[in-house]
Amino acid sequence: MKKKITKGEIIRNAFLPKIRNQAARFALAGILAVGFAASAPGQSLLVEDGQGNAEIVIDAKPPRTVRLAAWELQNYVRKISGATLPIVHEPGDAPVQVYIGASEHTDRLGITNEGLDAGAYRMVSGTNWLALIGTDTDFEPIEPYARLRSQRQSPEFMKAWDKIAPGKWLPPGGNAFKMLFKNVEREFREEGEEEPLNLWTYDERGSYNAVCGFLRTLGVRWYMPGELGEIIPKLNSIPLPDIDERVEPAFAVRDSSICVGVNDPRVSIWAMRLGMRQPYGVVEAHGLNQVTGREEVKEAHPEYFLLAGGKRHGEKQCLSSPELLQSTVAYARILADHYHFKVISLMPADGYTTLCQCPLCAGKDSPEGPYRGRLSNLVWGFTVRVAEELAKTHPHVKVSNVAYNTYYYPPTNIEKLPDNVLVGIKCARWPLGIDPQRREEIREVNEAWLKKTDQKLLNYDSGRGGWLPAFTAHTNARSLNAIKGDFIGERLWLLTRFNGKMQDAAFYSYLGYFTFRMYWGDENQDVDPMLNEFYDLFYGPASSQMKAFYDYCESHFPEMQNDKAKADRALVLFAEARGQVEEGSVYDKRLALMGEFLEKLATRSEQIAREQKRDNAPEFRMWRDAQSVTIDGDLDDPFWREVPNFANGNLRELQTGRVPAFLTTFKVAWGRDAIYFAIRCEDLPGREVKVGAARDGDPAIWNGDVVEILLETEQNSYYQIAISPTGAVMDLNRAGGKKIFRWDSQAEVVTKRNPDEGYWIIEVRVPVIESTDDPFHQVVGAQPTESLPWYFNICRKRVGEHDIEASAFSPTGEMNFHATSKFAKLYCK
Repeated sequence: MKKKITKGEIIRNAFLPKIRNQAARFALAGILAVGFAASAPGQSLLVEDGQGNAEIVIDAKPPRTVRLAAWELQNYVRKISGATLPIVHEPGDAPVQVYIGASEHTDRLGITNEGLDAGAYRMVSGTNWLALIGTDTDFEPIEPYARLRSQRQSPEFMKAWDKIAPGKWLPPGGNAFKMLFKNVEREFREEGEEEPLNLWTYDERGSYNAVCGFLRTLGVRWYMPGELGEIIPKLNSIPLPDIDERVEPAFAVRDSSICVGVNDPRVSIWAMRLGMRQPYGVVEAHGLNQVTGREEVKEAHPEYFLLAGGKRHGEKQCLSSPELLQSTVAYARILADHYHFKVISLMPADGYTTLCQCPLCAGKDSPEGPYRGRLSNLVWGFTVRVAEELAKTHPHVKVSNVAYNTYYYPPTNIEKLPDNVLVGIKCARWPLGIDPQRREEIREVNEAWLKKTDQKLLNYDSGRGGWLPAFTAHTNARSLNAIKGDFIGERLWLLTRFNGKMQDAAFYSYLGYFTFRMYWGDENQDVDPMLNEFYDLFYGPASSQMKAFYDYCESHFPEMQNDKAKADRALVLFAEARGQVEEGSVYDKRLALMGEFLEKLATRSEQIAREQKRDNAPEFRMWRDAQSVTIDGDLDDPFWREVPNFANGNLRELQTGRVPAFLTTFKVAWGRDAIYFAIRCEDLPGREVKVGAARDGDPAIWNGDVVEILLETEQNSYYQIAISPTGAVMDLNRAGGKKIFRWDSQAEVVTKRNPDEGYWIIEVRVPVIESTDDPFHQVVGAQPTESLPWYFNICRKRVGEHDIEASAFSPTGEMNFHATSKFAKLYCK
């Protein structure tokens, strides 16, 4: 069998000079043996000449995170030195004791976890002992809670929920009510040990942080999830350090989209080792949707919802409704009383951009001001009213909202927010690099909000990177340093795809590592020492070349997405780095992961070349979140009715671009693993359309009326899916000018004809996969974005009695659907 050549290998070979420096080697002399590796004469040793000289002591009934911490220390001491330190509950005859977590033994030493909040920890030693201690708690979920995401609105769960929350509300959103434990016995348990270890995102892990901090002093690094991302020094002896250090984070909230039990276990453990902290009781954004989201509420309380065009719309809320205010306060009290939530989100529905037209809302907008503050007075006024009511019964519970969209700027009619209002800001810093004007605007907005409150702010940072190599460690560090002291932290949405093959791990872990480590320093923290160490330890003989690659990517972000020369230069620099390492080495394997990630940059380079030949084709932004669509030919179902205007299109006459005699309209949406189309073809009332084919794969399909969907993904140019009014499908892969008839889109198609009213419709789901392993089935591509789009056209041929009318979304100017230079840009945003 031939070895399959991936695009990553093409990058490696095409851009790499034919010379390879196989003799290049990199000696890590002195680099791995850092921290306390060197011992002084007479100094006590944890490990001596490969033999254990210490024992790990934990409480007889320790919190589970202390057990985890003990396993971690035992495991990494073994990796470093080959010695296994026993884990005991009572000090024995070992010359040195390592105490992990609070216990009667640390009490006798006078070492406590007092004041060690938000994951802070202490490392302190004596003549023959070392204590690694922080605050540790075992999170215990409160019933009812859903064990799985799929159970969150199951009949059984909703019945139990309604008993404690009779307002017909939805249970809290986000991660608060998902089962977040993961049995990590495969990672940590000793063979034969009976009791498994289940972890929760909301466990406090202070002593675990202390162990990871101590291991860092020995030279251990976790640059990427999994063993490939580890740096393990090799030390024959490990001295007992002379240390008394208290380590506190700059941010109490170090939250991210990485959740214990939800992500790949390697990813969860990696984030924990870097000091992630997700405090319990802080409900996520758009919390007001939980008050208004149930269908029973929409039917019973139309006054909760925005009035527009004389109708109440059951998604966006009317924030002047006194009934909605009362219901929201009642809901908040339930969450505080039953689930002990500390912060409750009042953020309205996403896309809150329109003022409700009811009399109560009249005049509450600010049309004379900037767009991003147009609804601030209304939205933040509602937040304050709920906060004031809640404070009467629950003075220690906060409500939160996020400065976002039309309520991004502070309100002008509120001088000072109550102390029980927590202000979040969408993208309060610039991790990826932006122009100076936008950076200054962010700084000014942050300062304006700080004048409105005596509380610290919370950053919500969603979306960083995607496919583009945004290795912006310096920019990221400066933006984090800028908000330290004024923010309690941030909720970071890492767009991770760490599952399975850990694809894109080389990219996302770079951002994640330097972000999490920056959480633990002051506002003057310098990222360069961490970066230089990373280049040396992680890439060895390719250190200087990878530094040049990363620096180039940071300096030319985001220009590479539209400048072929800059994209190609980044690929050349990377190829030069690969030429420095020995094939099959650990460095080569790490670089191979980066090569996989850079495939999209190479693809984009090719795409830019094709774009230069395009003739000013139009753009089309599709809708998202189409998982709930049922392919049944009903284009009046709730999903399609609520698709925004930007995701609607219509066809024009193919050659002239004029309005055709018979209109065709369409909508496009993106699901998690498919693209959806809803197409309506107008015709003459009473006329039966002409049918060319009634079965799939029949070339006669083009003898009758037909609609064609032409898709050019970032991976393939292009696919052709022809659909008859009968629902018959003829699909081809037209890659490289070929006609591959054996390709099967596996599209799910339903058509309906209504000759009496003169139209026929198509509803279609086209599955999409990213793997290229099977070139003969399904569309291959990633979700199209504005920076890495697809291109497409939707075309229709109508066969009349005496003529043929051809139309397309992007007219080609000729009697030909297949002019790829005219394909329109297609993306999600």
